[in-house]
Order: sequence, then structure tokens, then C-alpha cells
Amino acid sequence: MEYSLLDLISMLDEVVRKAAPFPLGKKSLVDVSEIDEIATEMRLVLPREIQQAQNIVADKNRIISDAKKEAEEIIRKAEQQRKELIDENSILQEARRRATEEISSAQQRSNVIRNYTQDFTDKMLARVEELMVKDVNDIRIARKTLASGGDLQQKQPQPQQTAAPQQKK
Repeated sequence: MEYSLLDLISMLDEVVRKAAPFPLGKKSLVDVSEIDEIATEMRLVLPREIQQAQNIVADKNRIISDAKKEAEEIIRKAEQQRKELIDENSILQEARRRATEEISSAQQRSNVIRNYTQDFTDKMLARVEELMVKDVNDIRIARKTLASGGDLQQKQPQPQQTAAPQQKK
């Protein structure tokens, strides 16, 4: 069964909560094999989530490329129509006007599509980034709690940090 990173963090939390208290202290005994199993699953899940973000970027690039091709085709057709109309002396002015309108319209549609695609991709990437930052922060908290030997259930809630913690040297 495939788990999400949040599911695995919840499972890890459950293992820590179920840990048997060690006599005469605040430490607890945990099932190392269970924690190792969950950590292994986390290592497998994280690359999938990164791949999803890469797929979103690839989709954005494909959509932009398709929009450019469509715009170029529209412009090419407009230019072709303009040239055909110019060949006919009696409608020379009308041909120029129509061609200019087509080119302008094509450029506007191209800009709208490009802007929409960039906005959509930016929002999706921001959401993926937000989820990944939350997951990383949750993992850091779980690791610190495990490293300190504390029980996650007995910890007082800490205010969330707005900046990433500094790394130890």
C-alpha cells in the first residue's frame, strides 16, 4: 500500500506515543524495526512528491510551448491571408486592415494563454513548495523529539517557526 508523507509521519508519531516508558525516567522504549520501516517508506515517498513537482514544471513548459506554436501558426495564417488579399488590387486596403487585426488578435490570445499558464504553474508550484516545507518541518520536529528522547504526547505545543532552523556546525 502506498502512503503519503503525512501518513508516514502520523505512523511514526503513533509508534512514539505507544512506546513503553522506561522506569525511573522520562525516556521510552520504542520498536526500532517499526521506526526503521517507516523511515524507509519516507525515503521512498519523498522522491515521488519531488517527481510530481517536476511533472508540474514539465507540464507548464509544454503548455507554453504549445501556446507559442499555436500563436505562430495563427500569425503565419494571418500573414498568408494578408499576402493573398494584397494580390488583389481592388481590396488592397481591406487586406491590410484584416491582416493587422488577425496578427493583433493572435498576439493577444498568445499573451492571455501564456499569462494564464504561468499563473497556474506558479500557484501549483507554490502549493507543492508549501506542502513540502510543512512536511520537512514536521520531520524536523519529529527527529528532534526522538533525538531528545522525549515523548511527543507529553510535549507542550511549540509556536511554529517562520524561518528554517540553523544547521549545527
